[in-house]
Amino acid sequence: MLTAATFARTHRAYLTLSAVIFCGYVGVGSTSPFQTLYATSLGASLNQVALVTGVFSTLAMAAGLLWGRLADRLRRRKPFVVGGVAALALIHLATAYVPTWQLLVPLRALEGAASGAYQVASMALMGHLLHGQPARGRMVSGYRMSGSLAFSVAIVFSGWLAQTVGFRGSYLFASGVYVVALLIALNVLEHTGNRGSPEITRARAAPPRDQTNTAVDSVSHAASGSHAPGFVAIMRGPLGPLLVLAVAFGLPFAAVYSVWPIWVANVLGHGRAVYSQLWGLAAFVEVPCMLLAGYLADRVGRRRTFSLGLTFFALVYLAYFLAPPLPGLIAAQVLRGFAFAFFTATALTMAIELAPPEARGRAAGLYSSANGLAQISGNWIGAPLAAAIGFRSFYAAAAVAVLCAALYAQVALRAGPSRGEA
Repeated sequence: MLTAATFARTHRAYLTLSAVIFCGYVGVGSTSPFQTLYATSLGASLNQVALVTGVFSTLAMAAGLLWGRLADRLRRRKPFVVGGVAALALIHLATAYVPTWQLLVPLRALEGAASGAYQVASMALMGHLLHGQPARGRMVSGYRMSGSLAFSVAIVFSGWLAQTVGFRGSYLFASGVYVVALLIALNVLEHTGNRGSPEITRARAAPPRDQTNTAVDSVSHAASGSHAPGFVAIMRGPLGPLLVLAVAFGLPFAAVYSVWPIWVANVLGHGRAVYSQLWGLAAFVEVPCMLLAGYLADRVGRRRTFSLGLTFFALVYLAYFLAPPLPGLIAAQVLRGFAFAFFTATALTMAIELAPPEARGRAAGLYSSANGLAQISGNWIGAPLAAAIGFRSFYAAAAVAVLCAALYAQVALRAGPSRGEA
């Protein structure tokens, strides 16, 4: 049976990584929702905002593949976590003092590279920790829930901070938070002794209803001890449809929320504080919904929970299309919290599952890069498209795109025992 020492090390590593992601999302929530507003305050036009947002996604995508491959080759993930958060602390400190929007471009590029290292390594480490755990969905959801809780608190606080002392205060606050994340990351355990160990194998409980877990574990065990598959082999396997869906969801998501702050704060005239409160409301709702999503993913299946999240997002974009008054926006943000939790928790769980242990770095890099590709495309086209066709038509197009993704998920994630449910 599982030894007390192994359990204690695994538990400590899980809590440490959760604390790191908590701090990371405090930093993200303190600044990323205000990137477009910060750029415009420094003189950037709506089209120039696309450059500021797009360069981050471009570097994050490329860095995800690079860091994932290096992490697998070195068999080390902790240095990438530590180095990533350290770099983010310095980058946000520098961003607080830029005099012009043009200087945001190289800083956002560096931020993308640093974020890629931290996110890919953290994801690979979590997959390592949860190898063989029968309640992976709930544990991954709990891990990701800490990020949602941090983001919800940070965006409301930083909205008040930006309204009171300006955007510089938000970036200085984020820099300090990343320093705290660095100190915690230094205590991350690289090895806990549970990866594929006999103790974990014997301790496995009966699989949940969703047979994805059983099939993926079989794939992982079959590959154990063999040469790690490359990017192409991983993409041709069970992870492939998830990567397609990550892009199909992420592109309209990035496009919408690259200009959503401008729409709420400036076009609708609600201001920075109300905008941050609306975004924070959605993040607060995500917190309990992450646990609910993990429970549903383990009990009723990944595909159903995943598709439900996509369908909810189509309804959110439809609500934006209707341009409701403030109470309607509040309702839309509550639904957005459900939608984001259901999609994100389930997608992250599947991304951790759908690769053998030796290739978790590459799989994490591919998943991160798929999200990066979606962000690149969405950030580049979001502002110009909204300016060209208007916000209402823009939101209607996003709703249709995500609804099509939900239909694809029903088909693609059903094909084969390793991609869907029994």
